[in-house]
Amino acid sequence: MAKKPTPHPYADRLTFDRIMILIATLVNHPGIGHSDTETSDSKYHDALLEVQSQLQKIAAEFNIEFPENYPATPTIRKDLETLRHYGILDKRMYRFGYYLGTGAMNREELLFAFQAIASQAKYQGNPQARKICEKLTKLLRGLDIELKGQLFYPVREHLNRAIIYTDPVEMLDRQEYRNTLFHKLDIVETAIVRGQAIELYRQDDYYGKGKVGFRRI
Repeated sequence: MAKKPTPHPYADRLTFDRIMILIATLVNHPGIGHSDTETSDSKYHDALLEVQSQLQKIAAEFNIEFPENYPATPTIRKDLETLRHYGILDKRMYRFGYYLGTGAMNREELLFAFQAIASQAKYQGNPQARKICEKLTKLLRGLDIELKGQLFYPVREHLNRAIIYTDPVEMLDRQEYRNTLFHKLDIVETAIVRGQAIELYRQDDYYGKGKVGFRRI
């Protein structure tokens, strides 16, 4: 006798629409449900109430009719567990708002962060920033077209040029190749995080103070 198929819990249209709108809510409103517990006057903050409210607004925008007061917060909590099960949400606590993967910024915040990275790549010659900037420029090209070129336009730049070459690619292009700390960024950053001493060697006295040779910092 053939085994009866087991219907998926999200097989019917209402539950499918509900979890799709929940995902759309988290995508378009990263950090939703966040509460500053240090400044909040209330003793308890139910993050799911904010998720519920925004979810209902987005459903209305897409002309999806939900019953009154639907979905309830226990239902949303169950849906969040489903997203964890499928790896859409991480299996951890979201005490500071819900967001998918690394998508913790909205468009305005992303624009600000991208311009900061682009400025660092351009003026500081940071090779890591340059690679990230190049990758984001390719990935976000469609969004830049939608925004009519405003995404990549350098509205804010911090002109703070390094006094030495920092980008190995730029050094090769200018035939000014030399070994600097930027060739050992991973070691330097690890030492900073762990509070370890670093021994540097300064070959030239840029400021006329006689500080050349080895120095531990």
